[in-house]
Amino acid sequence: MFNIDKYSLISFAPSIMIVAAMLVITFFGVRFMKREMAKDARKAGEN
Repeated sequence: MFNIDKYSLISFAPSIMIVAAMLVITFFGVRFMKREMAKDARKAGEN
């Protein structure tokens, strides 16, 4: 089926690493934004 040798892996591995890094950054970014939105909502409720 798939013929994987080290030369195809050299170009394939960095692509997978970039995709994985983007998913991780997106995940933590969404968590951070939710936390900040909750803080802002609390501040708005105080006024």
